[in-house]
Amino acid sequence: MRLHMTATALGALLFALPGFAGSAPKSEPEGFALPAGCEAFLTVQNKSCSVMLMWQCEGAAEGKSWAANFSDYGLESISAYSPEYQWLDTVYTWDQSREQFTPPAADPIDMAELMKTGRDQYDFIMHRSLPDHSYDIHVTGSDHLTGEVETIDGQRLEKVAIQMTITAEDGTVEYQSAGTQYFSHELKQFFLGIEDVTDAEGRTEQYDDTPVDFILPGEPGFGATSPLYGCGGGAA
Repeated sequence: MRLHMTATALGALLFALPGFAGSAPKSEPEGFALPAGCEAFLTVQNKSCSVMLMWQCEGAAEGKSWAANFSDYGLESISAYSPEYQWLDTVYTWDQSREQFTPPAADPIDMAELMKTGRDQYDFIMHRSLPDHSYDIHVTGSDHLTGEVETIDGQRLEKVAIQMTITAEDGTVEYQSAGTQYFSHELKQFFLGIEDVTDAEGRTEQYDDTPVDFILPGEPGFGATSPLYGCGGGAA
């Protein structure tokens, strides 16, 4: 499961995640400045005008990864995931909020369970902090392998049917998503696909963030933070 980001604007917020050494990461014209001890391993250009930069850091659990998501407005969010793809932490730039995993999980996200049985259910709490208040949110959902395989830009990807619901402490359903994502055994990472996302007001919108280009270190476009596809006058 990879969280689908839906913001369309952002503020000018600079921040540092725990465990990061050195200055706060920030957008730069030619790429993204990672903290000391961290190394990017993949850039993914997606449809719907988004690009994702992924990295790992020395001293972190083996397999733990971070991802920065960019739109044509710039940096939108930075997320951290455990080796089993449990969602751990996300900082959002548009409202200066943060969502952090609160252990123990009733049922954590477990990539190994998904690969072994073809299905994984999850149920856990995140703590959401905003500049003026904070509260817990309840995250539930499931992933299951559809049995379909697709090759995109040389990467063999398994299709994963997903559904997720985020509920606030007062019972308000803040977010729902359902659709398809992708999983790469080689990269051990999830990637977005086509999802229907419903907000707290009940409005549903479809997003197609299917990957177009997987860019490895040394390849042209690696480290880029400007999306190429679906940005109005951008490439088709």
